[in-house]
Amino acid sequence: MGKTTKTVILYRNGNLPERLSDILSNADENDLRILVTLMMSADEDGCTCSENEISSLLETDIAEINASLKFWRGAGLISSKRKESKKTEKSEKIEKIEKKKDTETAEGVRSAHRGGVVAHTSIGAYESSELAELLETRKTLALFVNEAQRVLGKTLNNHDAGILIGIIDQLGFDEEAVLNILAYAVRLKHPQVRYAEKIAISFYDEGIIDTEAIVQKINRIEASAETLTQIRALFGMGSRGLSTAEKKLFTSWSEKLGYGIDVIKLAYDITIDTIHEPAPKYTNSILERWNAEGLHTAADIEEYIKSQKASVSKGHEKSYDTDEFFEASLMRSFEEFDKKYGPEK
Repeated sequence: MGKTTKTVILYRNGNLPERLSDILSNADENDLRILVTLMMSADEDGCTCSENEISSLLETDIAEINASLKFWRGAGLISSKRKESKKTEKSEKIEKIEKKKDTETAEGVRSAHRGGVVAHTSIGAYESSELAELLETRKTLALFVNEAQRVLGKTLNNHDAGILIGIIDQLGFDEEAVLNILAYAVRLKHPQVRYAEKIAISFYDEGIIDTEAIVQKINRIEASAETLTQIRALFGMGSRGLSTAEKKLFTSWSEKLGYGIDVIKLAYDITIDTIHEPAPKYTNSILERWNAEGLHTAADIEEYIKSQKASVSKGHEKSYDTDEFFEASLMRSFEEFDKKYGPEK
């Protein structure tokens, strides 16, 4: 006879924890799918299917299943129960392999920063006793958790507190960096620790760990998002979703070329005056041309346009419409863009 671990649903008759809304606000879509599967498969004793069975049912990676089960255990909605069962030699070997894999996964993420390995999964979990010892012996962590709760506007359970401490200890971020990430998640209307964890890991994958670099990264992302909103309004796109090509094009104006909405509006106005309709690719040809000329500010561009018109006027005794000259120059740039990328849709 051997022992296997069964997941047990603790609340099946409506007697739910008082902080249920806080718990659910920290759960992502995958967590909720897994909890529903657990509840639907529970027997009269509350015992439900195994991690492998859930993985097969939902076609979800076992690591994701285990991460969600840890979350629900930390939230107090499920627990583990030992149940007697007969095991074959083969099943015992499988269990040992799976247990070893789970341990290596958690330890691999935990030591990722020390070993220079890029972490792509999640933060390794802490045991309750381990977490309590950390908070007791490192007072700054206790202060950090309190401040994190203030930023998020909610009380954190042990699982969430462990994730935030893991971002510090396992990925090498400092407390201020993590608090900035939490504040950013709140501004995005995703005040969940799991969401902040994903942001932190994505920054880590990019090699962005230093607090100042993280603040600069967040500022760039938010500035780009604001510019994108202004561009949508400029081109009259309303609330419709952008195509992949549109989003890539618009994002390149602020991130690749480094232009703000003031410069983009100048290019947009020239587009309307020239071809009498909003055409993002035509506007792009103008911006690309300015960038090639080393023009980076609205003042530089306005001076450049004046100098070009003045140069044309001085070079011709007869009257010549400088607007037509500028238009022809832009049209050549647009035609070159069309040959490379295709006609305007």
